[in-house]
Amino acid sequence: MVKLILTIMLLFMALPAKSENVIYWQTYHRPPGIIKIGAEKGQGFVQKSLKLIIDKLPEYQHKMPLASIGRAMSDIKSGKFVCHPALYVTKERKEYMAFSQASMISPSNRLIAKHASLDKFVRNGSVDLNEVLQEGKLTFALVKGRSYTEAIDMKLAQYIKGTNVTLIANTDLTSIFHMINLNRVDLTILYPFELAYYLKHNPKVSEQFSTYRLKGVEPYNIGSIACPNNEWGNSIIDKVDNVLNQIKSSEEYKKAITTWWESEREKSKFKQYYQEVFLTH
Repeated sequence: MVKLILTIMLLFMALPAKSENVIYWQTYHRPPGIIKIGAEKGQGFVQKSLKLIIDKLPEYQHKMPLASIGRAMSDIKSGKFVCHPALYVTKERKEYMAFSQASMISPSNRLIAKHASLDKFVRNGSVDLNEVLQEGKLTFALVKGRSYTEAIDMKLAQYIKGTNVTLIANTDLTSIFHMINLNRVDLTILYPFELAYYLKHNPKVSEQFSTYRLKGVEPYNIGSIACPNNEWGNSIIDKVDNVLNQIKSSEEYKKAITTWWESEREKSKFKQYYQEVFLTH
């Protein structure tokens, strides 16, 4: 009888968890936010902050499949048991996604070019993208399929012709920085932490680049965890929000989400945005 009971217990333990008890976090390799391969695997700032949340949700199994952003969007729209750790909240996405309170903060997109090459465009610490585009001679390398926010996308579509832009796949951005360094293109629009990640692995060219804030663009962005807008997804978001209420204001969480862009932590504008926007949204 004892053997029979033990056998039954082992069989139940071996059964897979119910689907609703598993969260598939759809992520793709895009360092330094998410690093899925290589020696620094798991050290992205999105991954580090997500781990602090996951640690507070032990009632779920957490799986990390490698998925494209397109697959992640499709699975969420289909109502599957999947979530994405960091997405911008938009009106269109809210039609089929449930969003947490702000879970991620990052510097906004910047113009990146050879050192001092865009200094003539700087006015009051920022650059007017319209003025740069109207120059007409400058060439861009941009990430294929990436939205740079609606306002920037509209300006790019209006001024940049096919001969002025080279599109690069959104996984490994090394080639973009190589192209700028070799004078094959003049500039790009990327996040400053993407440049920081590149320079860590290519320190000899650290003095070759400058970043420029864009006029009219907030210095920082916030993002949220997204799940399907159904009963399951909303229950996950409720629990995530409870966790964020506990940990979001902690120094540990702040350090996690600023990994790879630590230099911003002590800036007065970051501190103000963190307190007045990130912690209140």
